[in-house]
Amino acid sequence: MELVRFYCRSISKASVSLSAEEIHHLAEVRRLSRGDKVELFDGAGTLAIAEITAVSSRKVTLQVQEMQVLPQPAGPKIIIAPSVAKGNRFDWLIGKCTELGVDRICPIIFERTVKQPQNSKIVERWRNIAIAASKQSRRIFLPQIDIPQPLQQGLENLERDFPKGRFLYGSLSAQSPTLVSQPLGSADIAVFIGPEGGFTEQEEVFLQNHLCQPVRLTDTVLRTETAALAFAAILTAQRNIRI
Repeated sequence: MELVRFYCRSISKASVSLSAEEIHHLAEVRRLSRGDKVELFDGAGTLAIAEITAVSSRKVTLQVQEMQVLPQPAGPKIIIAPSVAKGNRFDWLIGKCTELGVDRICPIIFERTVKQPQNSKIVERWRNIAIAASKQSRRIFLPQIDIPQPLQQGLENLERDFPKGRFLYGSLSAQSPTLVSQPLGSADIAVFIGPEGGFTEQEEVFLQNHLCQPVRLTDTVLRTETAALAFAAILTAQRNIRI
């Protein structure tokens, strides 16, 4: 039987404590008690088995009994750079891309992006969604989630961080090759996904001038979060086949 997993920002062989969100999950939702064993992960490769030594509605302490540090998974990095979507649709995108194994999510504000996040703690919210998705999917490493940024800044940052990466963008043109027809190769891959109003002509020219290749998914027009999920599913599945 698998142990219930909890996120712990810092894991050591000494006693560790949990955040308020994880305390609520452990004490109020799962109703675990002193002496129960749980699994801990820090989102950066550390995995541990710990025993609950004290539990209340405000504080939980655990004694780590076993701990291992795992290496980063093999294969190219998959980066999804989608337009920020309205409402909870982007929350859904974060959760599903995390479940699939996307390595980095870079929210982009395009000219036709409908909603630009105003909450200064939005990345913290998205990170908490990624933590919950990682716990459910048994993922070890959390994805990196960037602050929302304009296209030029986002692309420049990714070019800097992945100098040998391959850059794609979602296209609606029937002349663009399909994603499934493209070999993955060994390079890291970043995909830009536009808003539902599409890229402007200037944005497409900008992407092409930076050697971003247009690719299409289907003959239908997809919502931003649907396209992001499709790109993530195809690319992570291709990567898993190679591994």
